[in-house]
Amino acid sequence: MPEDRTPRRRPEANKRTHQQAQPRPRRWPFILAGISLIAFAAATFWALRSPYFEVRHVRVAGTESLDTTSLVQVSGLVGESMFSLPVDEVRSRLHEIPEVKSVSIHQKWPQTVTLRIEERTPYAYWVIDGRAYTVDVEGVVLSSGAPSGPAPRVVEPGSTRIMGPGDRVHPDALALAARISRESPRFLNQTVRDLEYRQGIGVTAIFSDGMRVTFGDERSYNYKVAVLTQLLDRLSARNYTPRSVDLRFGERVSYE
Repeated sequence: MPEDRTPRRRPEANKRTHQQAQPRPRRWPFILAGISLIAFAAATFWALRSPYFEVRHVRVAGTESLDTTSLVQVSGLVGESMFSLPVDEVRSRLHEIPEVKSVSIHQKWPQTVTLRIEERTPYAYWVIDGRAYTVDVEGVVLSSGAPSGPAPRVVEPGSTRIMGPGDRVHPDALALAARISRESPRFLNQTVRDLEYRQGIGVTAIFSDGMRVTFGDERSYNYKVAVLTQLLDRLSARNYTPRSVDLRFGERVSYE
């Protein structure tokens, strides 16, 4: 039987030929993406270093007594990049000024930053060893200024400490003293002559008739006022006016 010499493709050859016919992957998209990424990085680097995006103008809003030039210098913002303002550091530096209560920072591109300052305002006087310190409503000692209109004046007897701007007095005691002074004409028909604060005792009010009433702290304030008025009504019926009343211990009111 004659040998079959008809040319046939071997399976291996067919497979190899098919594999060789596959198109090669295109590299241009990856190259273009790489070029775009490099260009973006270069543009970002230029923007971060460019003097065009440096802070050139710092404006201050909201101040009444503070010097705006000094605030700008303390902020240290001039020359900083608009892309990376040290916001937390700026707030920390400005809050070291006792009269600064809060700070907000606003950017106006490309070169301007506005500092909006809320100042602390004088609220009361805290007197130690004959020296009157001006404090705000939170008890922060201020370097200058005076409250507008009538203001609480709290004396701390027996204390010789010396305070400076930025120090603090007891804010709750200050609030209680102010409330007693404000409301006493209504519930006692008397005005407060003096207000005292002692560590461990709290607030004592000396009224216009000389009676001393120790409230302690602000807890159960309305209850203490009710107990005081009832006590004074009972004693008044006996023609007796107490020299001092202690309201610190709830129903265990003591007087003399």
